[in-house]
Amino acid sequence: MTLQRSGVGWKHVAGLGVSLVIAGQFTGWNYGLASGWANMAIATLLVALLSFGLALCVAELAAARPHAGGLYTYCQDAFGRFTGYMVGMTVFGALAIGTGAAATFISAYCEHVLGFGGFPLKLALIAVIIGVHLRGVGEAMNLLVAAGVISVLAIILVLATLAPHFSPANLLTPELPLEISPLGVFSAIPFAIWLFITVEQTTAASEEVDDPGKNIPRGMIAAVMILLVSALCILLFAVGAGGITHLAAADDPLYAALTSPLLSKSYATVATIVGLGGMFGLLATMFSLAYSASRQLYALAREGHLPKVISRVNRLGAPDLTLMLVGGIAVFASLAPPMSILLAVVLSLSASYIVVLAAFIRLRTVEPDMPRPFRAWGGRGTAAACLVLSVLVFAACFQLDIAMLAGVGAYFIFAIAARLFSRRTEAAPAAAVKETPANV
Repeated sequence: MTLQRSGVGWKHVAGLGVSLVIAGQFTGWNYGLASGWANMAIATLLVALLSFGLALCVAELAAARPHAGGLYTYCQDAFGRFTGYMVGMTVFGALAIGTGAAATFISAYCEHVLGFGGFPLKLALIAVIIGVHLRGVGEAMNLLVAAGVISVLAIILVLATLAPHFSPANLLTPELPLEISPLGVFSAIPFAIWLFITVEQTTAASEEVDDPGKNIPRGMIAAVMILLVSALCILLFAVGAGGITHLAAADDPLYAALTSPLLSKSYATVATIVGLGGMFGLLATMFSLAYSASRQLYALAREGHLPKVISRVNRLGAPDLTLMLVGGIAVFASLAPPMSILLAVVLSLSASYIVVLAAFIRLRTVEPDMPRPFRAWGGRGTAAACLVLSVLVFAACFQLDIAMLAGVGAYFIFAIAARLFSRRTEAAPAAAVKETPANV
């Protein structure tokens, strides 16, 4: 059972990478402003370096071994099946619940801009997105890229509108002076990473990409550069025009910047357009998260970590059972507080980064002659630096609430139990065959 190659090129890969992340540029990042603008800016540059280096490393691995399992495949190659499985389940859980959180944010934007939302809208969004993915990767990718382009245009509109109103004085308040402190940077990191997180999950498309040795690296590098430029401009112009106090606690910081009392005139129409753009951005991220999560679980089942039936594909080459499982998890996640979900995603994915970067270093060491159509710039040095940054991100997440940490721990226990159950059910028929009289 294999996935179809469907004419997916580097532009689709770049679109997938941007779409996976773009919602984080509309919401979530601004909570880091509570640590002060300078500390948030430094935290953003640190996680940008992490994201770029990580993208180079996983692009090398994906080009060498295109696989729908993405990160877990490389961890399995380096450290064995159990480690690979746990990384795969960690990534799957983060992406699946992130799909539900994206539905929650879309509902919130829709209620604010259009006047309706709630659970029925979340349910409809999840059903439509899973339905489109069931039609095959080609149609899903085209819609995903279109939604991503619309959301990027919305951000450009925000920046063009706010840039003339920029004032350095708006970047600070008496309570939040323009001072730099290690603790302030550390506190801002879990929020700064929302400007880039999950871009590395584009490797899930490598099995369906034409010429992955060329298109995966080119697409991933393009995605990170687009996101970096966008993130820095948002941090400078949105905060510098709307004011740090006004944006720090807003659920919709770009919309809040356009309606800030600090602006010399009203931009109500532009704010409405940007609100709609934010919905498209979240929709693009929701598409991307559902895509990557379904491929992750499909690959785990196909490799025998989970029951084989989960790796079934429909007549259009889409993994239908994994998509429906992602949809079910997303429905339940959409009922949870979104910030708790988002912070659980950061903790889980940063843990997977640590393992995959260690896997990159190990594979460079023990398999130096493995064919590598693309080689990461800086090699093991880049991976080691990113490994240190990943540990920093992971440690920063432990300033968060106990309930979220307990939930992540419970999920890991479930993942181990699921693998043990799968191994027992697959071993039982084999044992039964050995005990039949005909085989004695």
